[in-house]
Amino acid sequence: MNRSRIKIILLLLYIVNTMFSSQSVIMGSKTEELIETATYIMSWQLDNGGWTKDKPEIYTRLWNGTEDKARYYQQDGVTPLGTIDNGATVYELEILAKTYDQTRNPIIKESFLRGVEFLLTMQYESGGFPQVYPRQDTEVSLYENMVTFNDQAMINVMYLFRKIMYQEVYYGDELIDEYLRIRVEDAYYRGVEYILASQIRVDGQLTVWGGQHDPNTYETVQGRIFEPESLISKESIEIINFLETTEPKTSSIEESIYAAKNWVKHVVVENTRYERYGIDGEYFIHSPGHLTWYRFYEIGTNKPLFADTDGTITHDILELSLERRHGYGWGGSWGKDIYYEEIDDFDVTTREKRHNLYINIFIGLLSGTLVLVILRKKALKKKRKIRTKG
Repeated sequence: MNRSRIKIILLLLYIVNTMFSSQSVIMGSKTEELIETATYIMSWQLDNGGWTKDKPEIYTRLWNGTEDKARYYQQDGVTPLGTIDNGATVYELEILAKTYDQTRNPIIKESFLRGVEFLLTMQYESGGFPQVYPRQDTEVSLYENMVTFNDQAMINVMYLFRKIMYQEVYYGDELIDEYLRIRVEDAYYRGVEYILASQIRVDGQLTVWGGQHDPNTYETVQGRIFEPESLISKESIEIINFLETTEPKTSSIEESIYAAKNWVKHVVVENTRYERYGIDGEYFIHSPGHLTWYRFYEIGTNKPLFADTDGTITHDILELSLERRHGYGWGGSWGKDIYYEEIDDFDVTTREKRHNLYINIFIGLLSGTLVLVILRKKALKKKRKIRTKG
């Protein structure tokens, strides 16, 4: 009997006991449903600690012990790929943390910790997170190995790590020890540094981010064949929101936010509404008061980009096949909050520089005080000598 089956049996026994305990009666059916869902999730956990995506049965039934646990595999067809795409792994960990908070079941805790280790292991030294782990065979597939902002993949992990760092909600000492928390904190701040370093510059000016970035050069790269190398609006706005809630606010973070917000304001398509399935053959329709952003913008020109499954890239959505026009979200109103926001000019005297200024002032005052003390001692010594001679 393999390890996964033993865990499932032990957890099922725990559930039976919990359902008939006085604690369960007090908590009610919601707790029972939560434990049941956690049981299903743990049975689908991969040996590497992560979870797959696009498998709704993860939340509705137990793994039967023989079927494929993952939807996607390494090129050998045997090694399953854990992923952070579409909220995978992060979502499962959040459910397990909530369930452990209500049950204190050590089996749930072990599963949760294995999932966190999966995330820590998949992170690049540069701080970015790929879409999958183990990494794909680069001779066959590339974009899954790239640091992935697309669909908020990396940002979802960063929010989870922040909750762990600050012991928010369900992430207290009962679940996570100090050593693991320190490791998560280190991973988090390396992630922040990667985000700042990968922000795209055009003619020396910071703009926003791409959907995927090289983990070593920080350059943006193509995603899937219909996701061109570009400036991406939706995910960049999510990154802005993340950075705005990041502490401490260094000058680099403030400058990054300021530049990205100004780009969002600059590329808006005013008085236009996006219709995914079109109306009378039109997809970007004149509509007074509506604000729209294209999903992809050409680097350097800020022209909209659309791509087809054959790799064709165009500035006109009508040049795409009907399947691609309807099969992808090419626009949205994602940046309207930023559009209406008053953005103060970026002041070079930011918090960090002011902090350094205060330190220098303090050092200066301290040095001045020491000089005065030394001079006073010398004056007193001189007076004593005069008195002695007298």
